[in-house]
Amino acid sequence: MSKIIFSDLDGTLLCSDKSISEGNRAAIDRATRAGHSFVIATGRPFESAKMVSDSLGLNGDGCYIVSYNGGHVYDCYRKKVLFSRQMDMQTVHELFALADQAGLYVHTYQEGEILTKAATEEMEWYASRTNLKACPRADVLEYLTREPNKAIVIDIHDQSRLERFRMANEQWAKGKCRMLFSCPQYLEVVPEGISKQTGINFLANYLGVNNADTIAVGDETNDIEMIKAAGIGVAVSNANPAAKEAADYVTVSNNNEDAIAEVIERFVL
Repeated sequence: MSKIIFSDLDGTLLCSDKSISEGNRAAIDRATRAGHSFVIATGRPFESAKMVSDSLGLNGDGCYIVSYNGGHVYDCYRKKVLFSRQMDMQTVHELFALADQAGLYVHTYQEGEILTKAATEEMEWYASRTNLKACPRADVLEYLTREPNKAIVIDIHDQSRLERFRMANEQWAKGKCRMLFSCPQYLEVVPEGISKQTGINFLANYLGVNNADTIAVGDETNDIEMIKAAGIGVAVSNANPAAKEAADYVTVSNNNEDAIAEVIERFVL
């Protein structure tokens, strides 16, 4: 029976230096050659996730990308967007205003570019880790011409500022968007009802695969819904404690030690 493997990128499939181990690369190749599907499931923008997918050669039949924390699903073989959900423009404008009032950095995306009001340490940090072009400009919200899939608020020094921002704006967010952490530095803002679980449910239904034949692997709190939704939910050994608590299995290996290869060998091959 063919299975679908959903894997988070940062802290899971990728090593800490953002490289991909040869062990993971070889295991993914064996799984896809055996007829199983492999899905990159990430909070990253589509364009950044596709760079990783291309570097792995994951462009054959059965290769997919779930990006923007579940808001965008792409068929790598057919080069086709299968699903996309955007934030409405008014919500984006309000979010930028709220972040400005709190003294926090915020950006969104358009055509693979990072859109933010000014060049900052946070912008450079994020751009270097996603390999995306940053486009700082004071009139960023006028430059934004279409509804984006997500926005992100960043503080690379003090997560408590992001947590206070999230809590202070819970009422504002209701019915508009969700705010969740993908790592201590990143507070992701996505459309209401969107999560990585959205990607699992959509692809399993689209491909006609029983949920029991889905495997999801992650390391952070934004992976928890995906981990719980899969037939087998896995947390890597370096994962957030909450992700481990949600998982059916915790790997022996961490993200620098071929954790995805361990999962594939144990549950797929």
